[in-house]
Amino acid sequence: MEDKLTRLKSAMNKHTFPELKFTESHKRSIHASIKKQDASKDDIMMAIFRSLDTEKSGYQINEALYQKGIQNFEGNEGSLYATLHELEKEGWLQTVWETDERKLYSLDERGKKWLKKKEVKSRSASAHWRTAFEGGRID
Repeated sequence: MEDKLTRLKSAMNKHTFPELKFTESHKRSIHASIKKQDASKDDIMMAIFRSLDTEKSGYQINEALYQKGIQNFEGNEGSLYATLHELEKEGWLQTVWETDERKLYSLDERGKKWLKKKEVKSRSASAHWRTAFEGGRID
C-alpha cells in the first residue's frame, strides 16, 4: 500500500500539481482538520461490523477502521478493545482465543441483522438523495 501511495504522490507531483507546494503549516492544518472529524457511535459500529467479513484480531480491526478514515482510536487503542468488549458483552460479537494472547472477533447473528438493516436503510437514503439530485420525484 505504501508503495502505491508513493508512486501516486510521485506521479501527481510530476503531472498534476507541479506548482503546488504545501508548507508545514498547511500540512499541520490539514492533519488537525482530519483529526477533528468525529465518527458517531453508529458509524463506528458499522465500520467495525463491516470489517468483520472474516474473523479479525483487534489490531486488524483497528487497521480497517484507520483505512476507512476513522481515527477515533489512534493513540488510544485501549478504548477500541473496551468498545469491542462491550459489543461482545451486549451480544453483537462472538470471540474466540486463537492463542493465549490473540483474541479473534466475528459478528454474532444479532450484529449481522443490525448491519444488514443499517445497510438497507443507507442504500434507501442514498437512492432518495440521488433521485432528488437528478431531478426525479421523491415520494
